[in-house]
Amino acid sequence: MSDTGRKNFSDKVSETVKPDSQKGVFEKGKETVTDYADKAASAVTPKSEKGLGQSVVDSATKGRDEANAKSNSKSFGETAGEYVEAAKEKVSDAAEYISSSITGAKNDAAAGAEKK
Repeated sequence: MSDTGRKNFSDKVSETVKPDSQKGVFEKGKETVTDYADKAASAVTPKSEKGLGQSVVDSATKGRDEANAKSNSKSFGETAGEYVEAAKEKVSDAAEYISSSITGAKNDAAAGAEKK
C-alpha cells in the first residue's frame, strides 16, 4: 500500500523484476516519469505524514541511491591518474609523429642527394 500520490510498492517491485529488454518504449517512459514523480513526492512529504510502508520504501530507496552514487563516483586521485595516463599517451603519440617526420625527412634528403 502506498500513500496518496505515491507509486504503489507492488508496481515498483513488478517494474524492477521485469527486464528492460522486455519493456516497450512507452512502458520505460512511463516508469521513468512515475519514478521521478515518486521521488519528488518523497522529498516534499514530511516523515511524519508518511505511512510505515512508505517510510521503509523511501529509506531503502535513499540508501540504494546513495550507495550507487558512491560506487559510481571516482576519487580525485583516480581522476587525476586517468588524466596523467591520457597525457602520457598524447606525449607518446607526439614523439612518434615527430620521430617519423624526422626519419621521413632524412630519407627524402638522402634520396634527393643520391639523385644528384
